[in-house]
Amino acid sequence: MKPRTHFWSGVAFCALLLFGATTHASAQASLHLASTESTGASRSSFTAADYAIAESGFAREQLRNSRVRRAQVNARPVIQRLFKDRNLRHPAAEVFVRVFKRDRELEVWVRSVDSSRFQLLKTYGICAAAGKPGPKRRQGDEQVPEGFYHIDLFNPNSNYHLSMRVNYPNASDRAANPGGRLGGDIYIHGDCVSAGCLAMTDEGIEELYWLGIEAHAMGQSQIPIHIFPARLDAAGMKQMKDVFADQPDLLKFWKTLQPGYEYFEKNQRLPQVMVDAGGTYRFDG
Repeated sequence: MKPRTHFWSGVAFCALLLFGATTHASAQASLHLASTESTGASRSSFTAADYAIAESGFAREQLRNSRVRRAQVNARPVIQRLFKDRNLRHPAAEVFVRVFKRDRELEVWVRSVDSSRFQLLKTYGICAAAGKPGPKRRQGDEQVPEGFYHIDLFNPNSNYHLSMRVNYPNASDRAANPGGRLGGDIYIHGDCVSAGCLAMTDEGIEELYWLGIEAHAMGQSQIPIHIFPARLDAAGMKQMKDVFADQPDLLKFWKTLQPGYEYFEKNQRLPQVMVDAGGTYRFDG
């Protein structure tokens, strides 16, 4: 999908110039905490995430945008409460996203620093998604991709409130249509409208966006996102076979996704995802 304005130009060098004079961690934290206090938060509520954000050039650059500052104010207490209610240590060491197109659900999983396993933090509804079950194979088909991806861009200047870009096409997508016009600009965003993207409420995207900024500040360079047509357990695969019995190529493709789905379901750990020369996903624990 090509949104009306999905543009964000990184200015990391400018950010370094701006904050270069503030070299001590405590001074950087004080700047961030002072700005947070101006929103009404009490100093006693500051967390490890706040201090990590004060140290993160990426987070500081994002916070120059008023929408991101608003997301921080709105989402931060919600996220802290979610972690507390689930007895999870905040902030997360890693964030992981799963999408189920048929169910219109987006799951956010987190891994604490003291655990090797992920736990489900929250399930969000997808309020708009174009297309039908099946992967995206060409530009303009308005399909949401299916497969194993990661978030490669945080865009605070979207016309859809906030947006996070999926790194489609990946190696598997390119192998499935070599030399073809595959399209791109697949985002998770707000505003509840979609023509090939995954649309959430503005409240939902603010929470997901801020979780992503926290994870980035904590050192997670890529946030994985696995997109499935449905839950690919035995029951789900049987339903897909019944409905799509006349589309064997589609069923064959979904069968290649199933081991990745099953590995996470069994272990609550992320599989290592590889793509062979023919474009087929391969997995290693």
